[in-house]
Amino acid sequence: MLAPYRGVAQVLGRRIRRRLLWVFLSFGIGAASTWYLREEVFTFLLAPAGGKLSPFNGLPVYTSPTTMMGATIQLSIKGGVLAAFPVFVVSLYTLLSPIIAPPQRKFIKIFLPATVLCFFAGGTFAYFVMLPTGLKFLLSFGDGVAVPLINLTEYVSLLLSMMFWLGVVFELPVAMFLLTKLRVVSYLRLRRVRKFVPVMAFILSAILTPTFDMINQTLLAVPIIVLYEVGLFLSWLARPDEGDYWYIKKVWRTLTWPYRKLR
Repeated sequence: MLAPYRGVAQVLGRRIRRRLLWVFLSFGIGAASTWYLREEVFTFLLAPAGGKLSPFNGLPVYTSPTTMMGATIQLSIKGGVLAAFPVFVVSLYTLLSPIIAPPQRKFIKIFLPATVLCFFAGGTFAYFVMLPTGLKFLLSFGDGVAVPLINLTEYVSLLLSMMFWLGVVFELPVAMFLLTKLRVVSYLRLRRVRKFVPVMAFILSAILTPTFDMINQTLLAVPIIVLYEVGLFLSWLARPDEGDYWYIKKVWRTLTWPYRKLR
């Protein structure tokens, strides 16, 4: 009786080891590539500052002999994690797919790419919109009084944290759709919260943005409001029987009334 179970465990162990090998290999490739291309990677990360981090050709500074080495190692680890994460997700899915029902597999195939796309959209928004605007304000605020002398580690930490948290914020529509689909919250409850979203958006933007001026807070608050509205529409699509979204059902019934009458 134990032999079949032992054989299944051995097959499962081999499948897990094979996938872990691919994950570690992708991590090594990502980390090594980041280390080898460190100058290009740092140039990419420093671009949102617009060359205003210091009087020394606009480059950031470091005050310890080990700072640059430590920053490069940390960046290489993050590059390895970034390369390994999709491999890990795909490996986990292929490992568990035999025990997942076909409808759930179809849902996961749609949900995972949408999640990744929203996260990268948030990171892209932070890199091209939020950070250049916020850093321009911060680094020019003391003109005529003081000059910036920004530490490399602090700058990279701020940039990566902003890109990460903006990526998380951009997951809002997907999260709302998923929570409604799983009946954790209802569409009607999310619709009732809509009137509080603008205030909550500005509070969240005040927490996430590196500056306290209204321009940068608005640049983040408006996308949050739009994202909530998109998520509300998706949650309605997940459970259209729970209510109506901006009278779409009524408008549709009005437009199709002649057709239904002729039938």
